[in-house]
Amino acid sequence: MKVNSLYVAAKDFERAKICYAETIFQKSPDIETDRFVFFDLNGFLFGIFNPTITGEEITYGNNAVPTIEVDDVDAQYKRLTDAGLKSIMPPQDVNGTRIAQIEDTEGNTLEFYQWNK
Repeated sequence: MKVNSLYVAAKDFERAKICYAETIFQKSPDIETDRFVFFDLNGFLFGIFNPTITGEEITYGNNAVPTIEVDDVDAQYKRLTDAGLKSIMPPQDVNGTRIAQIEDTEGNTLEFYQWNK
């Protein structure tokens, strides 16, 4: 078994696409439809779902927290909070990693981590 993709739901699909493309991942989506966009992150597909297409009721927030490995948590956290994304947890060391959490424009929590050296 292999987990190779994950998606979060968006309250405002266009706003979320811009947030992830321009601010979080700083790259254009690799797959884009009216229902989903996916960003290929080294073979892992991170997606944004447009629930208005299906009419699904969605609970937004921290019921699943994507964790994304980066080279420098402090720099990533500063860049994203300087861009206006909400801080959930500032950078801190936890069990051999450095982690930080932010909230995207849709109310989803994202965690960034790096392994301590």
